[in-house]
Amino acid sequence: MAQRTVDVHNHFYPSEYIEYLVSRQGRWCRATQTGAHSYLMWAGDVIVAHIDRAGHYDMDARIRDLDMAGMDTQIISKTVPGPELLEPKAGVYWAKKINDHFAEEAAKYPHRIFTMAALPYQAPDEACKELERCYKELGVKGIQMFSNCQNDVMFDPKFDGIFALADQYELPILMHPTVPLTASAMDKARIPYQLYGYTVDSTLAVIGLIFNGVFERHKKFKMIHSHLGGIAPYLVRRLKDSWKGYSKEWGLSLNDNPEETYRKRVYPDTTSFYLPAMKCCLEWVGVDHLVIGTDYAHRVGDPEGAIQSIIDLGRETNLSQDQVNLLLGQNAEKLFKLPPMPQEMILGGGKKAAA
Repeated sequence: MAQRTVDVHNHFYPSEYIEYLVSRQGRWCRATQTGAHSYLMWAGDVIVAHIDRAGHYDMDARIRDLDMAGMDTQIISKTVPGPELLEPKAGVYWAKKINDHFAEEAAKYPHRIFTMAALPYQAPDEACKELERCYKELGVKGIQMFSNCQNDVMFDPKFDGIFALADQYELPILMHPTVPLTASAMDKARIPYQLYGYTVDSTLAVIGLIFNGVFERHKKFKMIHSHLGGIAPYLVRRLKDSWKGYSKEWGLSLNDNPEETYRKRVYPDTTSFYLPAMKCCLEWVGVDHLVIGTDYAHRVGDPEGAIQSIIDLGRETNLSQDQVNLLLGQNAEKLFKLPPMPQEMILGGGKKAAA
């Protein structure tokens, strides 16, 4: 039987949201149109995203791209700039609009498209209400979370209701970077946020949630750490030593070791595609904790090469076909509780890449 391939880290821009961002000229969070079907997304003076491919906003074009890449299923989410960067009233309104649009797209493409909730984190009570609606009425399979909310850290108690709902409904959270807390340092060093800003920020968010007890208070929710775990898998000894040596000085106390919590409840996605880094991450978290990410809709992504990178990783590390299948889709199917896909619909992308 062919193994269904599942991409858990990719993004989609509803056209009406793009149009709204274009209308916000002069504001901090906005978009500019650069061609008939191309746009730049801005946060202040920094370009944070590019739209230069029809599949970024047109689901029919997206499905054609998935067919070409041999990717069976995507769980779509909203990327930066998300509604959490807007003013509170606008953020609440556009989170609802985005979620409704996502649900319509998923209904058109059963088994191919599932969704994650976009939430107005700058209004936590409204975010909880919207998450309830998304779960009960729209059938979301997960939650899109950003690594900070307008410089507020995500372990702030005001966000705890969101984690409580994620725990109650067992909805995985995709931790994705936004304008980083280190933005001024990146600006000063003239380094694109996509290089170190985003990977450091998502790591600060995930490790901050673990260190400050959010994972310990809410025992069931799990998290996808985008971009191959940011910098976490490559500083494991540093993580262990820092907790052992300095946690008491920072007033931190946990029943479970943070490094073990990460390995048990955090799932790095494979958005890196650099084989030595993938091998390092795999060695730490194991074959049952890696999931495919393409980062479709960003220039650092590789939707066409993502499956091949898994096949290459399997060859380099002598994984069995059953273990490769975990990475290709079985881990994600279990994590997001996806309904089985009819065999006749499966593209067999993993077999194509291995051939």
